Amino acid sequence: MDTTMHSETTGPVRKRWYRQLYFWVLIAIVAGVIVGWLAPSTGEAMQPIGTTFVEAMRMLIGPIVFLTIVGGIASVADLKKVGATGLKALGYFQIGTICAMLLGLVAINIFRLGDGVNADASQIETTGKAAELIEKGENQQWWEFLTHIIPGSMAAPFVEGDILQIIFMAVIFGIALNAVGKIGAPVLDMVQRLTAIVFKVLNFIMKAAPLGAFGAMAFAVGKYGVETLSSLGWLILLFYGTSIIFVIVFLGGIMAFLGLNIFKMFKHFKEELLLILGTSTAEPALPGLMRKLEHAGVKKETVGLVVPTGYSFK
Repeated sequence: MDTTMHSETTGPVRKRWYRQLYFWVLIAIVAGVIVGWLAPSTGEAMQPIGTTFVEAMRMLIGPIVFLTIVGGIASVADLKKVGATGLKALGYFQIGTICAMLLGLVAINIFRLGDGVNADASQIETTGKAAELIEKGENQQWWEFLTHIIPGSMAAPFVEGDILQIIFMAVIFGIALNAVGKIGAPVLDMVQRLTAIVFKVLNFIMKAAPLGAFGAMAFAVGKYGVETLSSLGWLILLFYGTSIIFVIVFLGGIMAFLGLNIFKMFKHFKEELLLILGTSTAEPALPGLMRKLEHAGVKKETVGLVVPTGYSFK
């Protein structure tokens, strides 16, 4: 796996801080909190702004994942390296997930933030998506995870937004395109051109990121209130604190072993981190994360295979 990340990247001269996207996302988050706090009804009415932006970003995730993986695998000279990268990534994700779960269990049992809450978990009613996920988890067999990877049709994964199925299709298509050699050159060229177009569309949508962050934050504060959010402050603080410790210790340790600096990585991805904070979802950050990793020097096939696979584990 190519883990090269340059401390400095070549490119155009960076814009001043007040013209950077992350600055306006941060301003929008603060503005959303203020609007939701002072005018709850107005803040709650901002929900369509946030959800529309998130949906617009999700619209591009499937095509970006598919085109990036196909283009990366089809253009690599040695497919064995791609397979080795995939196995290393899966091993890392499995170990990382187990470590994250253990750290979370340790943290919640040490601080015990739920003590004193008079609620019977067996009496809590779940509806909608939560109930659907619980029922699916209780009745799902271990082998259904493997069979679910194979989609029912070519279009279904893109319609349903199933990243794991899209990855499966992209890997198969990329290997086949690589195997046919010169015959597939026109198709590979088309894939690369489509990738450039999709990323340009992404660039257009990302300009609306401050609006999306404002709408999401204003709705959250307006609907649930500052008091409700503050009452959950310790839980939120514990969640973010545990997450930061895990990332710095686990991921930071691995990066240090490879001669990389995790704090420079934080600085490099500050726009994506603020976007996740403002929209309360990680999907909008995927395209920008992939683009920045490639610009930082990570091989295209590594980015295209590892990053989307990691999203399927979240």
